[in-house]
Amino acid sequence: MSEVGIEPTYIGKNENLVFIVPKELFNMSLGPAEVLDRESAKLFSKYIRGTFRGFQKARKTKYGNENNTKTQVPPDFWEKFEKRATELDVDLIGYTPVNENYIFKDLKLYGKNAIVLGMELEWEKIKEAPGAICEIELFRLYKELGDVTIKLAEFLKEQGYKSEAHHPFGGKLLYGPHAVAANLGILGRNGLIITPEFGPRQRWSIITTDADIPKTEKKDFNDLKEYCEKCGACVRGCKGGSVYETPIEKENGVITHIDRSKCIESILENNYCSYCLRICCPGIL
Repeated sequence: MSEVGIEPTYIGKNENLVFIVPKELFNMSLGPAEVLDRESAKLFSKYIRGTFRGFQKARKTKYGNENNTKTQVPPDFWEKFEKRATELDVDLIGYTPVNENYIFKDLKLYGKNAIVLGMELEWEKIKEAPGAICEIELFRLYKELGDVTIKLAEFLKEQGYKSEAHHPFGGKLLYGPHAVAANLGILGRNGLIITPEFGPRQRWSIITTDADIPKTEKKDFNDLKEYCEKCGACVRGCKGGSVYETPIEKENGVITHIDRSKCIESILENNYCSYCLRICCPGIL
């Protein structure tokens, strides 16, 4: 038995996928032009603290699953679940089996299916990128979507289904490929998921669960794919020059779209950057 009293459903085996938190980001400070008023500074601090608390809390949702063995769901279960989620301001919901290739190496994951949750970033804040206004919005969403993800995971556990929350600030598996598999959007040229509703301006989280999931309707994203392929604004406009013209394909399905070190350097030098969220057109046309 594992440390949580039950065997994990999967243990990440992909050598090309290692979870690393960039330590440089914890030493960031506002640039000289980024003097915030007192209320904005308090909000920023609140969202950052809430994000890190939520991240730690999500990692503990693997506990309490010892007696959760149910898999079958009533006919109206997911309709009620989605109503509950939308009341908590979730904008996008999709379902797909967990893909083992996209689990970070050596991390133990609980639940065979993925419920993918997306929440919109406010365009009025994102269009201020790069800068603290945009970053406050990002951390607002990390906190709020994280809190909602934990609530919904706990709800599933209460119903008897093994479930684990994966926080939008970082989970045990890659969110992008699962969002694509759940028919929520496409993989853009800069590695972000592009949706018809919001372009790249959403953040994702996942709940893994043993509850049987519904089939997701296939959607036609051909027009969006064609637009993205011809556009290239993210490649040309990246302030750090970190987006590859041609993505690097690795074994086991992992595709690298950006030079990570250049991206982090741009975040540090350009007041949190996030310029890619501003210059991508879909969702605001």
